[in-house]
Amino acid sequence: MPLTQIADIAGFIGALIILGGFGWGTLRNAAPDLTYYVTNFTGAAFLAFSLTVNFNLPALCLELAWATIALVGLVRHLGKARA
Repeated sequence: MPLTQIADIAGFIGALIILGGFGWGTLRNAAPDLTYYVTNFTGAAFLAFSLTVNFNLPALCLELAWATIALVGLVRHLGKARA
């Protein structure tokens, strides 16, 4: 399978993960939790990979920022859980 097809599949998976996590958190009407942060980070990472193959600089910057923010939220969440 060509790398561009793998990247497209990864992009679609990433988008579905982000949308699933967002929908799950929103429909629960609850504060962000571990699942929310993990799905956002994972989805953004998949999309960022996809965008390195099918290059789109603005979208790549968005996904890298999204992944960074999700990672900060995840670290903070895990820090609170240990305290």
